[in-house]
Amino acid sequence: MRLLRVTLENFRQHPDTQLELRSGLTGIIGPNGSGKTTILEAIAWAIYGTQAIRGTKDTLRFNRAPGRSLVRAELEFELRGERLRVVRSPKTAELYRSETPEPIAAGTTEVTRQLTRRLGMTRREFYNTYFTGQKQLQVLAGMGPTDRARFLSQVLGYERLRAAQDLVGGQRKVLRGQVEELTRALGDREKLEADREAAEERLKDANAALGAAETRSGEAAAGFADVEPLWTELQEKRERHQDLSGELRILGTRLERVIKDEKETEAELARLADAAGELERLRAEAAPLSALREEESKLRELADAEARRQALTRQLEEQRERVVALSKRIAEQEKNARDRDELKEKLAEQEAECERLEKKREEAAASWQRDKQEVNAQLRILLDQAKELEEQIEGLEKEGPDGTCPTCRRPLGAEYEEVLTLVRNQYEEVVQDGKWYRKREKQLESEPAEVAEARERLARSRQGLERLVSKLADAESALAQTASLKSELGAEEERARKLAGAVAALPDGYDADRHAEVRRGIERLSELEKKITQLETRLERRPQLRSEMAEAQEEERQIRAQIEELEASREGLAFSEEEYREVGAKFEAARVTLEAARLDVERARTELEGARAGAEAARMAEKEHRQLEASITAREKELRLHNDLYRALGELRHELNDRVRPELSEIASVFLAELTDGRYNRLEIGPDYDVVVLDEGDEKPVISGGEEDLANLVLRLAISQMIADRAGQTLSLLIFDEVFGGLDDQRRESVVRLLQRLQDRFEQVILITHIESIRDGMDQVVRVAYEESTGASVVRDESPDASAGEPELEDLALTT
Repeated sequence: MRLLRVTLENFRQHPDTQLELRSGLTGIIGPNGSGKTTILEAIAWAIYGTQAIRGTKDTLRFNRAPGRSLVRAELEFELRGERLRVVRSPKTAELYRSETPEPIAAGTTEVTRQLTRRLGMTRREFYNTYFTGQKQLQVLAGMGPTDRARFLSQVLGYERLRAAQDLVGGQRKVLRGQVEELTRALGDREKLEADREAAEERLKDANAALGAAETRSGEAAAGFADVEPLWTELQEKRERHQDLSGELRILGTRLERVIKDEKETEAELARLADAAGELERLRAEAAPLSALREEESKLRELADAEARRQALTRQLEEQRERVVALSKRIAEQEKNARDRDELKEKLAEQEAECERLEKKREEAAASWQRDKQEVNAQLRILLDQAKELEEQIEGLEKEGPDGTCPTCRRPLGAEYEEVLTLVRNQYEEVVQDGKWYRKREKQLESEPAEVAEARERLARSRQGLERLVSKLADAESALAQTASLKSELGAEEERARKLAGAVAALPDGYDADRHAEVRRGIERLSELEKKITQLETRLERRPQLRSEMAEAQEEERQIRAQIEELEASREGLAFSEEEYREVGAKFEAARVTLEAARLDVERARTELEGARAGAEAARMAEKEHRQLEASITAREKELRLHNDLYRALGELRHELNDRVRPELSEIASVFLAELTDGRYNRLEIGPDYDVVVLDEGDEKPVISGGEEDLANLVLRLAISQMIADRAGQTLSLLIFDEVFGGLDDQRRESVVRLLQRLQDRFEQVILITHIESIRDGMDQVVRVAYEESTGASVVRDESPDASAGEPELEDLALTT
């Protein structure tokens, strides 16, 4: 077998590695932990699958690769002149011949099976043949005779005989324990027969007892059947009697409630009759209200006319004053303009007066708006109160006396009617207040007299202001405007005449005292009007109450009719409580007797079943006794066979171990002679598996360090050759992994020289080590390093002749 190429993808710390292996002595060199041995693990995994790796297949993926990244190992090798290529991932595997594109085997199990068959070796045999692990060259030297024998047995596969012997020994112990346990469980045959006869006698007695119990049960059942129909009939009558009595109690309660409702409705109708009389009295007392309102309206018109008269009179006076003023100004036109200062002072006073009147007008208007807002706010409050009271009334009527107080949430009970009446009265008061505020809202829609008066006085003041402004302008242009002032004087006089005519046309006769008296009368009668409205609202319920009264009387009549009908049905049952108790006592006595008889039957049946089970158990015990005897005999025979097999396996293992020493000595001697050019031609393995080098037939008393390394090497080669011969393979490949661990520099060089001398026999020798000094003796040098930054192993060819001949490994080894 010769390895040609290894390609790794995301295999442990090798994310992307390609390695070509040449013939001759190859050194794979790098520090510990750099990933050298991982390459060997990948080679074994490619051939043998999961059984060849450390841990599980889930740990194979490069720890910095994405979660779904492919993990793959590809191995190309030559076997018996045939070039093969295996590609393996954790879930798939394919085996190819190099010249064909189609796989000759596929699937992880099938590929492993095919390669095992072609190599003729199991994974363990492959390792023991081609691989030499750390410190194995010195392993035999450090062992005692027993450990040496065990090591050789393990390497050559003889230790499987020990495992087989251990399995046989374990089974032998199990069989011995089973025989002892079965022997202890084996009972007395005579006692078992006596137990069976007693169980059969008990079964006979149980059958007789069951017959007698069934006879008594039949007699009790007949007595129970005689009394049961009468008892059933009386139970049905009693249940019907109780149902009728319950219905009568319910109707009685309903009748009481209806009569109570009738009395309450009658009392409410009487109260409404009193309210009707009160309403007539109040209507008579409030009759003058309409006339007073009409008189108040006329007085208000006269008051408005009087206010107009006063305003026009003031305007007339002012107009006359303007006429006089104009006359004076015209007379004084020729004088200088000394009067301008006086006009300016009057203008300032008039402006102050305008500001005062404007403030007074704004205050009057604001008061009017506040009244309107208060009325609107009160209306909204009353609407909310009315809605809330309506909901309370509805809830009270729905829940009845079982409900709770809407204010304190306590159960109403007997206070239900009182609370309901109180809430209804509150609702009527809210409705009446709402009507009054609606009327007040309409009244406030018109502008009040004081607001109009303030506005008119402000207008007059502004007019005076404008006149002063005009007079001042006139004074400043007095001399130039004489003609125009005279014309204006005529116009002002005409305006004064018109104002005098308007004053004369206004009606008179306004009495302010009478107006105040009428207003007081309206206010007093308006309170009566509110009471009238409340009474009218209450009286609106009178038709509904009369209807409810009629419905209650009809319901009373129907309930009394139902009561009479139910009482007649109850009397027709002819039910007697005394007869019910008497028959019940007889029924209970018959039932108890029947239950006791049935219980006796069940006890007899239980006893019968127990007797049958006892008889069957006794018969089964006899049968099991016979089966135990047969089982003990069979296991004793099998135990004898296992004892013979255990002895035979032990003897065979010892015989094979005795045979392996001379055969191994012969093979090792051939390697020894070849490596020493015949100087030493004989190496023997003694009875204690110690290595003895012969010099011309005599045991060499002193062996140097180099000679010890030589002896260890030829012994390891002999072991590998023996395993390869038994597998039918040619031993052409050797792999040494860190075999220099305990050697000094001189002995390392000695081992390398020995390996160089084996190149004629072994086509390919691979040496894995962290020791740099051995690289000069290698035909091919492969460097493996670990990069902390990427967490990956880097592989490159550092052979002296890497640039000549074969392709550079540096070009084939991809790093990440």
